Amino acid sequence: MRRSLALLALFALFAAPAFASEAVLTFVDARGAPVEIRAEPEPDRALLLHFWATWCPDCAEDLAHLDDAASACERVRVVAIDAGDSQAAVDAFLAKHPLRIDVLRDPDGGVWRRLDGRGLPANVYWSARGRGSDLGPKTRAQWNERLASLGCPAPR
Repeated sequence: MRRSLALLALFALFAAPAFASEAVLTFVDARGAPVEIRAEPEPDRALLLHFWATWCPDCAEDLAHLDDAASACERVRVVAIDAGDSQAAVDAFLAKHPLRIDVLRDPDGGVWRRLDGRGLPANVYWSARGRGSDLGPKTRAQWNERLASLGCPAPR
């Protein structure tokens, strides 16, 4: 029994930092500075990370729908994460398709892959009900529905 408790204590000592590091995701902003996001909801605010790329044929329209839906929602923190493009490519994309939501980059796509990235656009979200994910573009109505499921009031 003591040996089991000792092994459990050792596991907790060494595994806790590994689990804790999974909760922090590091991206870069437009200046190239690192930005850490905790992969968990805030007390009264869910988190949605929307992964996209400049070369993705469905991403421009999908981002526009998400941007419109998210503009009226303060109960979900929405961050658009470019997966793998250069800052110059992202800047050129945003010049043609301006967004109000925050935009960060995952330069090598490492976070996207760590979160089980299988395609683009992809979404990973955390709320009081736990973690979820989905794949593929959405209409404005589908984005409104997703954001409502994460705590945003339905648009009027």
